[in-house]
Amino acid sequence: MTDPQGVQGQRPRMQRNPQQEAMSKMLRFQMIYMVISFGSIIVITNGTLRGYIGTYFGVVLMPLLGFNFQFPLLTIVLVGVLIGLITSIPRYVFTDWLKMGKMQNRMREFNKAMNQAYKSQQKDKIQKLQKMRMDMSMEQTSLSMNTMKPLMVFTIFTLLLIAWLYFFLDALAYQVIAFPWNYEVNVATAHFWMFPYWIMVYFVVILVFGYLTTMVIKIFDFTYKVRKLERTIENADYN
Repeated sequence: MTDPQGVQGQRPRMQRNPQQEAMSKMLRFQMIYMVISFGSIIVITNGTLRGYIGTYFGVVLMPLLGFNFQFPLLTIVLVGVLIGLITSIPRYVFTDWLKMGKMQNRMREFNKAMNQAYKSQQKDKIQKLQKMRMDMSMEQTSLSMNTMKPLMVFTIFTLLLIAWLYFFLDALAYQVIAFPWNYEVNVATAHFWMFPYWIMVYFVVILVFGYLTTMVIKIFDFTYKVRKLERTIENADYN
C-alpha cells in the first residue's frame, strides 16, 4: 500500500515544453560555436601557435601545395579549393534538403498570409501569425543547428589549414607576388578594407568553388533520385 505522505513528499518533476528544449539546445550549440570561434581567433593571431601548426602541417602540405614557395598564388587558390571541398561535401551530406525545401515553401506562404493580414488589419490573425513565426524560427534554427553540428570537426581542420597558409606566406623569401589583375601585390602589407589582400582572394575561391561543388553534387544526386523514383513507379505500374 502506497504511503500518502511519501507521495506528497515527492517533488514533482518540471517538464519543459519542446520550445524550451529547443532553446536550451540552441544556447548550448551557440556556446560551443563561440568557444571554437574564440579559439580560432587566438590561433590565427598568435604567431607562435601558427608556427607550431605550420611546422607540423608543412610536412604534408608543403610537398602537396607549397611547390617549394615557387607559386604562392597557386598555393592560395589550391588551399581555397581544398577547403571548399572539405566544407561543401559534408554540408551537402548532412543537410536535410527535403525539410529545407518544405521550410522555404512554408516561409513563402507565411509571408503572403502575414502581408494580407497587415493589409486587411486583422489583429487577431496577426497575433496568431506572430506566434507561428516564433515556432517556425525555432524550427529553422534547429534545422540549421543539426546541419552544423557534424561540421564542427571540419571547421577545426579548416582553421588548421588557414593557420598553415599564414605560416607559408610569412616564410616567403619575397613579399611581392603577381595576381592576374595586379602584378605587384605585397602580401605582407596589401589590404582590401580591413582584411589582407590574399585572404579576400582565398575567400572568393572558397565561395565560388564551394557553390559549384554543391551545385554539381545536387545535379547528380537529384538526377539519380528522380530516376530511381521513376523506376519504382514503373515497376509498381507493371505489378
